[in-house]
Amino acid sequence: YEIAREYLHVKYRDDVFGQISEMDYSALQMGIERSAASLTAMLETRLQRLNVRVIQGQASFVDVQRIAVGDKEFSGDDIVIATGSRPRILPNMSVDGKRVITSDEVINLSNSPKSILILGAGVIGCEFASMLNTVGTEVHLVDTRARIMSNEDRDISDFIQNAFDALGINVIPSSRYQSHELRDDCVRTTLSTGDIETEMILLAVGRIPCLDNLNLEATGVALDERGYIQIDANGCTNVPHIYAVGDIGTRNVPSDLSLVHVAEAEGRCAAAHILGTEYPQGLDHIPYIVFTLPMLAGAGVTESYVREHYGDARVGKYPYARNHRAHAIQPPIGFVKLIVGPPGDDRVLGVRVVGPNADAIVGAAAIIIERNLPYTYILELIFPHPSLLECLKGAAHIIAGDALQYEEGEELTIAQALGRKTS
Repeated sequence: YEIAREYLHVKYRDDVFGQISEMDYSALQMGIERSAASLTAMLETRLQRLNVRVIQGQASFVDVQRIAVGDKEFSGDDIVIATGSRPRILPNMSVDGKRVITSDEVINLSNSPKSILILGAGVIGCEFASMLNTVGTEVHLVDTRARIMSNEDRDISDFIQNAFDALGINVIPSSRYQSHELRDDCVRTTLSTGDIETEMILLAVGRIPCLDNLNLEATGVALDERGYIQIDANGCTNVPHIYAVGDIGTRNVPSDLSLVHVAEAEGRCAAAHILGTEYPQGLDHIPYIVFTLPMLAGAGVTESYVREHYGDARVGKYPYARNHRAHAIQPPIGFVKLIVGPPGDDRVLGVRVVGPNADAIVGAAAIIIERNLPYTYILELIFPHPSLLECLKGAAHIIAGDALQYEEGEELTIAQALGRKTS
């Protein structure tokens, strides 16, 4: 993602850097593989130093205390399940891993496809749409819903949609997959909205927990209606000594996200509970990043959630176009959206940021949300200048009424930025 972001930035600023050649996808892939191998080796070394015994194989429960791996059995006073998730496959679709692929295979492609149809415009689909578009792939992004990133407020998903339109990503909303045909020169896909021919199909319709071969029935561990293990704040299941962490578990809260840092936090909570200690984690207001171009980051709940559950919401929306640092980055696209409760409740309940370095702004805001601090606390802080963090303070000033309210269309879109550049 970082290389794709930098490439797009340099390409945009050809007035400074000059014309650049097309990205070498194979070299990019080799770099990713080297980084992954380095991180894996680092983790393996750490496990060795901690005297953690690693047993390779398929594990399954014999009963609530014993696990079988091959012809060997292991037992423990406490058991932690952390088997992760796998791509969800549509029931009427077959995946060959070559021309019809999932997110597991796309990261291992040695060359970028000339064209691709992505089924699913959630986080995974939008991230790969951005990356593949940057390396020159013709991208068609399909979703059954009327807008992409539909779990976000409309102004957020509309901004990403407009960016995709400007970058040449063909978004096809309200469309369902019906069938596909492998041909010699393409894959022909029939959608409810028509047919389309591409080199590949990428299936990105979510992920499901890897529980099939665990024989959970032998334990009595409870699942919800979607097939996820039900857990509490400590990662504990309904069976007191069995824990579940990561993508396989659900706490049934708005911030219940399937993310690496969430799994790590849940693992620490479970380990602390097993050891009889406390390891408080802010699992109710988890920050997250969506690696689209432009970047999206958030923490806490959405504006629509606050309006539904609190009766009203106050919103401060501060555009990057007003920020000095954003103008230095070029182009100054994006905005910071601060979400506060109704009058009388000054707590910051959510924040969303679209634009460069959105994650840095959300990281600061997440602390404020977790500590139940009022938006007025932000007004008391002094942020460095010039920095994008000043946008957060600007959003708070808007809520306080001592700064001009955001006007629709004030933020600079990618289309406007490209238009100004070429005009």
